[in-house]
Amino acid sequence: MKEKFITRERLFKFDKIRFVYLTVFIVSFALTEIGREIYRPYIYSNDINDFGIADTVGNLFGTVTQIFFMLLLLYPNYQNGKFFFPFFIIGYSLYEFWQIFLPGSNFDWKDIVATLIAGLLSFILYMRINNAEKV
Repeated sequence: MKEKFITRERLFKFDKIRFVYLTVFIVSFALTEIGREIYRPYIYSNDINDFGIADTVGNLFGTVTQIFFMLLLLYPNYQNGKFFFPFFIIGYSLYEFWQIFLPGSNFDWKDIVATLIAGLLSFILYMRINNAEKV
């Protein structure tokens, strides 16, 4: 029989893996806000070429933040958790394309690249976190 996506036991369980998800979420959220509020204004005001990192810091760390926030909240099993990654990566990429048509928004291909990089790094981190627990 196929296991449910989320079970009551997993939803309220707090173990080492969930603690790591919480830590990744908090660190990536902090880096997102530091990047937006401190790093980006500093780069812009000093006219520093950082190869677009200041422009994409929200997508870069924000993607990690949202993925691990959902993993933290729902805490699905290992197999089901892998479905979060394409969902967020494709969703954020589509949202970036939709900004072409949204008033007051602007499309930036660098944000899509940052989302893809962040999604890939998040997936690698997810695999390492879950494989470390099995050892």
